[in-house]
Amino acid sequence: MPALPWVQRETLDPETTYLAMASYLPLKRRWSIPGFLRDTLAIRRQLARAEGLIGYALDAEVVKGVFWTFSVWRSQEHLDSFARSDPHRRIIERLRPRMSQTRFGPEMFPRPGVHGQPKAMDDAHCIWGGLSEKGRRGSAA
Repeated sequence: MPALPWVQRETLDPETTYLAMASYLPLKRRWSIPGFLRDTLAIRRQLARAEGLIGYALDAEVVKGVFWTFSVWRSQEHLDSFARSDPHRRIIERLRPRMSQTRFGPEMFPRPGVHGQPKAMDDAHCIWGGLSEKGRRGSAA
């Protein structure tokens, strides 16, 4: 069960291609967990009013300080606008020194070759699998 289950703000159109962003966010120290969780609430409030957001989820191994995010956007421009805006921008700047190697995986959603409308969380777990400790996809922050 995800720490924050899939929240869908708009219905997915099976004829439309969206941008999905998955992230792997490991904290260096467990003492950073309470602040990270507090920051998550602020970012959720921002997501509630973000233009172009289709839906999002957060999964976690809270005790280990490891978090995964998954969001689906209408376009790269919508995602970029969200990422450049506060509180997300400010929180990321503050958290960067507290994070181990982060990984990000932009994907087209639904993925090419998938017939019909995929289930958002199934795609999230597929992308997250590529961002795991063993996987080295994406770029480090």
